[in-house]
Amino acid sequence: MSRLKGVADRDSRTGFRAERRDCGASVPQGLLKAARKSGQLNLSGRNLSEVPQCVWRINVDIPEEANQNLSFSAAERWWEQTDLTKLIISNNKLQSLTDDLRLLPALTVLDIHDNQLTSLPSAIRELENLQKLNVSHNKLKILPEEITNLRNLKGLYLQHNELTCLPEGFEQLFSLEDLD
Repeated sequence: MSRLKGVADRDSRTGFRAERRDCGASVPQGLLKAARKSGQLNLSGRNLSEVPQCVWRINVDIPEEANQNLSFSAAERWWEQTDLTKLIISNNKLQSLTDDLRLLPALTVLDIHDNQLTSLPSAIRELENLQKLNVSHNKLKILPEEITNLRNLKGLYLQHNELTCLPEGFEQLFSLEDLD
């Protein structure tokens, strides 16, 4: 009996990353749930000083609602979620982005205008599907050279920054149609 007691006390979901990544009031769970279905997340104007971990990990972690309900309707199948393709974090107080940005490789649109960004992470090079990058109205002094790896980039919005030059290899952005 004592041998079986330990087995009964274990969590049957051991091995799955299902720990709670609370986003607090800044990102309601309902918004994350909708983003998993639509592939789009709009966090503009939320007074964020940093991007919560749950946003970077939206494609990786098992959603919180999966821990609460083990009988799912067709509309609640979290394992059929759509990868995030559009992330809008404009009109906040972000001063930097982390390399966790690489956890969102399916992004086609990243809109981070009107923040206080002074740099972009080198992990931006891993966003190979990115087509539109809006970093206007920030405090960027330089663009990382890694931005030249974004071969699918069609729109790049840089106005109202503190840029003094463009990175070497910028001419390799052959798909670029709109540069502001």
